[in-house]
Amino acid sequence: MTRKHLVSGLMILCLCFFLFACSNSGTETSEASSGDEGDSGSDGKTTEMVWAGWSGEEDSSKDVIKGMIDDWNNEHSDSTFSWVGWPWDNTLEQLIIRSQGGEALDVAQVDIVWLKALANAGVLEDLSPVVGEDWLQENIEEAALKTGQVDGTQYGIPWTTASIGMVNNPSLLEEAGVSEVPQTIEEFEAALKKVKSANPDIVPYALTTKGGGTAKDFMQWLWTFGGEVFDENGNVVVNSEQGVDTLNWLKEMVDNGYISMDMDRFAARQMYATDQVAFYDDAILARGILESNGVAEADLDKKIKPMLRPVVKAGDTPQSVMWGHVLVAFKNTSDLEKSGEFIKHLIGEEEALKYFDTVGLPPVTKSAISNEKVQQDQWTSEWLDITATGQNAESISYENSSELDGIISEELQAALLGDKSAQDALDDAASRLESAIN
Repeated sequence: MTRKHLVSGLMILCLCFFLFACSNSGTETSEASSGDEGDSGSDGKTTEMVWAGWSGEEDSSKDVIKGMIDDWNNEHSDSTFSWVGWPWDNTLEQLIIRSQGGEALDVAQVDIVWLKALANAGVLEDLSPVVGEDWLQENIEEAALKTGQVDGTQYGIPWTTASIGMVNNPSLLEEAGVSEVPQTIEEFEAALKKVKSANPDIVPYALTTKGGGTAKDFMQWLWTFGGEVFDENGNVVVNSEQGVDTLNWLKEMVDNGYISMDMDRFAARQMYATDQVAFYDDAILARGILESNGVAEADLDKKIKPMLRPVVKAGDTPQSVMWGHVLVAFKNTSDLEKSGEFIKHLIGEEEALKYFDTVGLPPVTKSAISNEKVQQDQWTSEWLDITATGQNAESISYENSSELDGIISEELQAALLGDKSAQDALDDAASRLESAIN
């Protein structure tokens, strides 16, 4: 082979390699991509992004989650999303490990009780300037927006929001001669007395008296009596006069046989499904849980109704603890602007109504809430009335919220069992809480 032929061959080989490299550049691939690839952006480049959480792992919601991603990907070929998920109880740990380890994460579904821990880990973006503060104020109610805030910063955008509210069994109330759903504490006590007299084997009110849920159920009644766990300056005030009044009232309910000890949310649900409980506290999912526990759909309206929490005097604001999921964006997102747009896509009316149809969880935007489909669903509409005046659990402001809830629960149980007076129990709770937050 001549030198001229050798040089020509090398030039052709280099040209082929260059053309091959160009044809494969500009598109980042992902094994977990979802939806049609479509055409790439005007620059021929596609950014592969990640949405993480737990709902895409659950049988009840994985198909609608995939559909929401597909809808986005079909219209945004320059920035496509894929799903990465874990079971609910592993999600927070995975999000912290992966985001702090530099792994690519863009958007995530987060339980509101985790938000403080993620914010303190320094891995989240403030979404107010990304999504638009004016847009948030115009489209989402203030109570819902607060579920995504930590120290005034909007780290999370509400995706679905409700409250831990009260439900009652209309059939049991009718049998006991309770003709009206109680609206005041006095009416509530009278209803509980009638239920207990009609059937001593029934638990009139299945307050959570076992486990961490005890603290949140207590907070709702504490607020009802005008008390709080922490004041506006962060001082512990759970042992105030209002706190003692609340706990003494609950102890009286135990002594009268209206409340049972050793009751957790799971036990309350099981007993409610078999007509052994007249009132209890739960999330908006309570109706679906009742059906899954064997109650026929045709009988649900006779067995369960949402209700506003009774108040001390007529005209007071009914209280409830907020419950829900928010959407966050990470500091290591490959495209913060697109992450914000994707979040708006997920909470938008079209996608939110698909999620509502499939899972039954309410939307958060005003337009979706006012949609005829939501408004005509009596269960959801009434639960949104409960949520309208809800507020975050006070412990949620602290990264060690589970520890704080545990302290409150332990001291409440001691008082309800008669091992301590209400004042002593709450004094001890206050001392322990102060040590835990300082």
